[in-house]
Amino acid sequence: MDNNEILAELSRRLKAGEITETEVLALLTNEAQVDADFTAEAPAQQAVVPTSLITRLLFIIGAVFITLGVIYLAAQIWDDLNTFSRIAITLGLGLVFAAVGSWFMLQDPERDIGSVFHGIGGFMVPGGALITLDEMGANFDTSWPITLTIAMVFVFYTILTWYHRKVVLSFFAFANGTALAYLLLDSLVPLAYGDVYDYLTMILGASYLIYAHVFKEDWNARLVPLLLLFGSFGFYGAAFAQIFDTVLMEMLYPLLAFGGMVASVMILRSRITLTISTFAVIAYIIYFTAEYFADSIGWPVALILLGFTIIGIGYFSISLNRKYLKSQT
Repeated sequence: MDNNEILAELSRRLKAGEITETEVLALLTNEAQVDADFTAEAPAQQAVVPTSLITRLLFIIGAVFITLGVIYLAAQIWDDLNTFSRIAITLGLGLVFAAVGSWFMLQDPERDIGSVFHGIGGFMVPGGALITLDEMGANFDTSWPITLTIAMVFVFYTILTWYHRKVVLSFFAFANGTALAYLLLDSLVPLAYGDVYDYLTMILGASYLIYAHVFKEDWNARLVPLLLLFGSFGFYGAAFAQIFDTVLMEMLYPLLAFGGMVASVMILRSRITLTISTFAVIAYIIYFTAEYFADSIGWPVALILLGFTIIGIGYFSISLNRKYLKSQT
């Protein structure tokens, strides 16, 4: 039906009294209002343009070059600087970058330019704080001065994270918090053996995995892959280091490794942790075979069985990945 036919049909219906002129005018008025509303809203919708991946990449590259330039410049003129200048060019400049980053986050929260400045400041503030500590003549006979300094940096980034709720600030809060945990252990137990640090790493790794699970539906979701990677790698790496010296860990490790595979599918729903826990299982099987069959006559047979076992575990892991974790991290 063309326009003339539509108009003829409309005229016929008006003459027959099937529709009224008032209804036609109301329809035309509503259509005009919808068009006007759409035209008014369109610029507002187009004004909020999400930062593209390429733009974010350029921001990161620019931040890296700025950081390297500042470090290189400071290294060139370091011997010619006095105490105040050294503090100003490290801690002072880092705090300036952090302040500018916070300003951009408040003024233009939709873009990542504030995160860029906070990224630069995040690398400069801890180093600048330690340089300030050294320039002020602190006593380094114990690690307490460094521990307390990093504790202040950690509190600083924790407050910023709470205020701005940005992933880059969470990253630096986690980084400084992790450093603080090791420094605090060294300060409290100066003669602690490596085993103690292994168990601390396992605790931190497990806490990373818990945070990753909590953050999946949170504003920190972009931090989840890093937490999963470092959490699972740290946990299984530290646990594996203990199986050579601890009989209990030698018995528990396979349970932890297979448990990690189950947790990756049922709880964490993560391809990252599934992959790392799979390698943890394979690493234990290789260790067990080398430890108890290397000097026996059945070593060649053990190698053959080991090969088939690794292939089977790999196939099982891939099957879990395809069936349960197709669209997961």
